[in-house]
Amino acid sequence: MHVLTEDTEYNDEQDKSIGFIRFSLLLVATLISVLGTMMTDFALGQWVYQETQSATAYGLIGFAALAPQLLMAPVIGALIDRYSRALLMIVGHAGAGICTLLLLFLYMNQSLDVWLIILLASISSVFNGLINQTFIVLTPVIVNKNQLVRVQGFIQGGMGLIEISVPAVAAFSLVTIGMEGIFTIDIISFITAILLILVVLKQLNDCDGRVKESKKDNKRSIMRDVSFGLQYLKQNRNLLYLLIFMAVVNFSIGVVHVLFTPLVLSFSNVIELGKVLTAAGVGTLLGSIFLAIWGGPKDKVKGICFALLIIGILLMMSTLIFIKDVYTILLLSTIALLITLSFVIVDGCNQVIWQTAVPSEIQGRVLSIQTVVSQGALPLAFLAAGPLADYIFEPMMAVNGPLASSMVAVLGVGPGRGITLLYGICGLLIIASILLFYNINSKEAAKRVV
Repeated sequence: MHVLTEDTEYNDEQDKSIGFIRFSLLLVATLISVLGTMMTDFALGQWVYQETQSATAYGLIGFAALAPQLLMAPVIGALIDRYSRALLMIVGHAGAGICTLLLLFLYMNQSLDVWLIILLASISSVFNGLINQTFIVLTPVIVNKNQLVRVQGFIQGGMGLIEISVPAVAAFSLVTIGMEGIFTIDIISFITAILLILVVLKQLNDCDGRVKESKKDNKRSIMRDVSFGLQYLKQNRNLLYLLIFMAVVNFSIGVVHVLFTPLVLSFSNVIELGKVLTAAGVGTLLGSIFLAIWGGPKDKVKGICFALLIIGILLMMSTLIFIKDVYTILLLSTIALLITLSFVIVDGCNQVIWQTAVPSEIQGRVLSIQTVVSQGALPLAFLAAGPLADYIFEPMMAVNGPLASSMVAVLGVGPGRGITLLYGICGLLIIASILLFYNINSKEAAKRVV
């Protein structure tokens, strides 16, 4: 029988402290890299939209930044369960940094074009996927499981600070140091991230959650690893239902996300866009602080459903932002803040469910399938959102559009009205998905009791 002594209590606390230090360095490295990447994305987004005036072209950039990493997620997951996870993060940062270096070279030689941005964004996407998936898998093995929800609060808080700072910093940088300067900052951020990971490389390798494999295991194929993740989810129906539910939700959120910049720029300017994006960042920050202090709901599924219900209602309310033009930016900023605040709870609870339900030694393979399915809805949304806005909803809500006469009293007509109508439909889709998922989840729970 194990006897808990003062020495063991001290060692446990010491291990927790060391683990949190390692996590903190890993988080800082990741956030620095994300900061540089988001500044580049912001600058490229403005450049592409100003050059093309097309929401479709803007959506294609978002598609290229997500689709490749999702297609390669199963392969990345297999690699994560086989090789040094910290070393894979270094490879990810180095590869993404080289892509930004090529963007800088092309821009300085006036050779940058939309198709080249799409190509390099696609390559960089795979490396960013390697960084993100490895970070998710490393977190639960270096942090106490009881603190995972609060740790998600720290992660989301860091992201919130970045979201708040990026619009202002990137806009200021565009004016002062130009695109070249922003690309350079991104490259420096990748180098800094690599150096920070090198500080704790050995310690991370000693406790990265992998199981030492036999020679027979080392010979297994990548396809076998991919099928393993699929079989695991088939045997765990609750996780499978959660996965499908979040895929539907992410599709709706993806439509909202990719059309946000075109929505604001359709009736305002980049300065006002920066204000609204900053409000969204404040929402993420406030949500993360709330989650870190609160520790999350005991029933994480109910927490996800309640937060998504709020998001669905807010999206439906967004159809009314043009009722008084003078309040449009204020209303949109408030809605953006509340949506991002709520989504922190959704994302935090969902992530912890997966990190605690799946054994760490197989998380690379299983969570890669989760990434493909749930996050795979985002690039589909990016592809669909642009044409839906450009060719269906915006024309319908134009001054002489088909729906102008019937809906003008409520929504008004003109630029942006069609996008907000689409937002309202996304809100309805989220609410309908909640009702269906919660009903299925309740029936499964009843079966387990019986």
